[in-house]
Amino acid sequence: MGEPPKDLGKIQEWMEKGDIVDKAYENFKKKKFESIIKMEYYAGLLGQKMIEVKEYEKELKGKLKELAAKDHNNGYCFITINPNKDVDLNTFREKIDKFVKRNMFQSYRYVLEQRGATTDEAGKGFHAHILLKRNLDYKPSKIVVNTKNSFKGITNVDNPAILNIQTIGEDFAKDKDEYMNGVKTGEGKDEKQAIDIVWRKDNNIESVYGEEFFLK
Repeated sequence: MGEPPKDLGKIQEWMEKGDIVDKAYENFKKKKFESIIKMEYYAGLLGQKMIEVKEYEKELKGKLKELAAKDHNNGYCFITINPNKDVDLNTFREKIDKFVKRNMFQSYRYVLEQRGATTDEAGKGFHAHILLKRNLDYKPSKIVVNTKNSFKGITNVDNPAILNIQTIGEDFAKDKDEYMNGVKTGEGKDEKQAIDIVWRKDNNIESVYGEEFFLK
């Protein structure tokens, strides 16, 4: 048969020593048992005490995500969407209502507005402002992608003047919340808001949808 290959001969040499193989085998068993115990832990099979530990671990991970969101000022999203001119109001409302209830958001508030400043122009240029609290399991970049996918059939999702997606912190979110619910001032704002009221009433639209995020 001749001499065994050099590498194989080295393995045979190690095996003759015994202890190296024994240690490797013990390490292998240890890793396997650790892997099995870890699976049993996450499956809730290690008793009530470890279930409580798992729940506490989950709570701590959530708190760490909240702290990271505050540090990076990205716990909220503010989206303005202008639909294509051929999109009717009911289709737009249905799209918005379905979108804000997706799992990537914990809570939402939104308003429907229009740009008409006279009764004859009521409903012209209707659009939505949406304030959302992010589900921290979804990264901001993923929310941007999902948002564009949600609205690609009714607007130009690649134009930030048409679909504007901002990731913001709590202070800015409070400002946006006040903006949506407060009285806006400036050239033409008073007239437009008066028409907003008439337009909403005629179309059975609430002044704001969703629950309050922040205590006043």
